[in-house]
Amino acid sequence: MDNINQKIKEVEQATVMPLVVPLDNDQREEIRRKVKQFFSDRKIMPPVSYNQLAVYAGILIEENNWDERHKAFVMVCGGNEIWRPIVGSIPFERRMLLLPMCLRNSKLCTGVEDELGLLCSECGNCNICCFLKEAEDLGYITIVAEGTTIATRLVESGKVDAVVGVGCMDVLRKMFSSVTKYSIPAVGIPLVTCGCKDTKADALWVSEEINYIETNSDFKLLNINNLKDKTSALFTESRIDGMIGLAGSATGRMVREMLMAGGKRIRPLLTVLAYEAFDSDPDQDLLAHLAISVECFHKASLVHDDIEDNDSFRYGKETIHTRYGIPVAINLGDLLIGEGYRLLAESGLAPDRTGECFRAVAQGHRAMSIGQGEELMARRDGRILTMDEIIEVFRNKTSAAFKVSLQVGAIGAGADKKTLELLEHFSDLIGIAYQIKDDLEDFTVANGFSSFDDQSVLISLLAGQALASDLSVVTGALKNKSMKELHPMAEKYHIREQITKMLAEYLEKTYKCVEDIANLKLKLSLNEIVGKTFGDYV
Repeated sequence: MDNINQKIKEVEQATVMPLVVPLDNDQREEIRRKVKQFFSDRKIMPPVSYNQLAVYAGILIEENNWDERHKAFVMVCGGNEIWRPIVGSIPFERRMLLLPMCLRNSKLCTGVEDELGLLCSECGNCNICCFLKEAEDLGYITIVAEGTTIATRLVESGKVDAVVGVGCMDVLRKMFSSVTKYSIPAVGIPLVTCGCKDTKADALWVSEEINYIETNSDFKLLNINNLKDKTSALFTESRIDGMIGLAGSATGRMVREMLMAGGKRIRPLLTVLAYEAFDSDPDQDLLAHLAISVECFHKASLVHDDIEDNDSFRYGKETIHTRYGIPVAINLGDLLIGEGYRLLAESGLAPDRTGECFRAVAQGHRAMSIGQGEELMARRDGRILTMDEIIEVFRNKTSAAFKVSLQVGAIGAGADKKTLELLEHFSDLIGIAYQIKDDLEDFTVANGFSSFDDQSVLISLLAGQALASDLSVVTGALKNKSMKELHPMAEKYHIREQITKMLAEYLEKTYKCVEDIANLKLKLSLNEIVGKTFGDYV
């Protein structure tokens, strides 16, 4: 493993490799065959980073004495072997065939172009019409366009789950970036000849990938967009009234209001995702109990946070304590916590799993209260938290929310101990990364300034590094809640660069944690969540 890590470091420092496809068909077939055997023997699961794939390609080239110029081609073949079983398990109607417009015969083509790409007229003057017919007869969505932007958008929209793409090596390399970032199942077929005009593709290879079916797999990809819809569908007034049973009381109406209020429902989504990663056919009533209990805990924390932070608005409406007073708001938050535990207890889970869910939630409450307490006491005392202290606050407050959501779903579905430990570690990392990202974006808004309510990584870094003569500016800005006063100081100490580097380090650790998860559905879904949440930074 140490040798592999060293090779990865060497790859990171290497210059851009040539993008050469072997012209000889027999040589291409030999490379594909031996690459397939290499990855099959090692049972490597996706996703795999660009640098890791480059290391594997280097090993293959050395073992087989292949031309070093074909390294990028070997990497494409390697990526295909990693992702093909996943693509092959996805129904044809959920796949997309992406072809480049340069495949057409530039002199004889009678097709027309629109904003999406080429509308093939099926004139028969190139292979495009044959590829399209073969794919469309199977149920594929097909697009003839340059680049991968449209493909990425369609995948992100949830309309397709996998991509079979034909393109030049440069386009396939860019496609691999999206594949890795968003865990998009994809295989790529390199053009045999390039030049952006009148190019050629290996027709047999394209046909093989279009028709491929993984017959020995019961794998079913979790579609995040579908899970979002499923999660949202759990939150109806009739379901909440039925499950809470307080519809006739004023307090019951406030409970319903909070549970139906805005927000992205990220926490119940994570619960549903973790459950369905281990049980693809869950009891919907059980799942509703788990998801709504997690939302009860979340909304309770918001009601109490609004009091503690003296916030007047939430989701565009006045907060509960602003409208009804602090005693009513405290009582509502307490009721939501009680309802969360009751829903877990009545979910139908086996007693041992219910007990483990209780433990996970209780530990989450404990951590969040400790983190909030440290922040409140520092605010009361006018003290700036150290970097170690603020990272611990992030771990206790934000990470705990991820942890409870994922663990309730995973425990409910019977996840193994190793997975639960990895989910705990993943939650710690992504929670801290999320808060660092939030602080970074507060600092890098369009006008370069922002105000803030609580301490941040920016403040802690400055306080830890500023000379004595500059500390008064830092403490004054914290008191005045003015980023404008801190901007010149932050530039002086290169704080933005430090925060960006810190975020990158946490994201690298997060991806490494996901790599160790054995459940492929969970692994790919969490990888996709990280990619979409931190898209500009990975």
